Amino acid sequence: MDRTTPAVGFSDVTYEQALQRARDLVPFLREQAPRCEAARKLTPEVIDALNGTGLLRYLQPKVWGGMELPFVAYFDISEMLSRGDINVGWVVTNLAAHHRSLAWWDSKAQQEVWGENPDAGIASGIAFPQGRGVPAEGGVVLSGEWNFSSGTDHSDWSMLAAIVREGEKPVDYVFFSCSGRNTRSSTIGVLSACGRRAARPFAVRMYSFRLTACCRCIWQSQGTRGRA
Repeated sequence: MDRTTPAVGFSDVTYEQALQRARDLVPFLREQAPRCEAARKLTPEVIDALNGTGLLRYLQPKVWGGMELPFVAYFDISEMLSRGDINVGWVVTNLAAHHRSLAWWDSKAQQEVWGENPDAGIASGIAFPQGRGVPAEGGVVLSGEWNFSSGTDHSDWSMLAAIVREGEKPVDYVFFSCSGRNTRSSTIGVLSACGRRAARPFAVRMYSFRLTACCRCIWQSQGTRGRA
């Protein structure tokens, strides 16, 4: 994850204070927007500002040092940041949503993601299942690629959705749009996932189900590769 400042706690920050922090960043984000556009991702200065104000952790549980704000903040914080740069609002919305999602998972999974680094970002590929999962001892082995995973350069982990079944499902890397380029919505490839960091939202049919897994990012080429 792009970060140069150490993690701190934000559990005492209120909704009103968080919204004011977002409002205060608007002029700075407007200044940084051309640089983000040129870099095709958020600049380290923007990430440091978001980390320093805790605005990447406004839906993270308080037990991990997050703000754990009411759900309305999910919309209000990102809307305010978008007044400075809509791409920042998009990335923050995505990463914050995944913090909230991880709060529903096993505490051991949360410990693995946030234990060493509470600032750890979580990108995703969960809008629809794109990869293949194969049951294995202790979990599921995932393979494939996941498109449109925003904020990959600013994340240590990714949530990925897959159909656990036989057969391959190739996915091409295609994201070079004329706008929103610096949302860094890349394609993610994965090597494996551990069972405790996987959730099964619903059954599709016997021996075939949708799986959402949290995987550690290990390298990036055109997209980002990940493993447990």
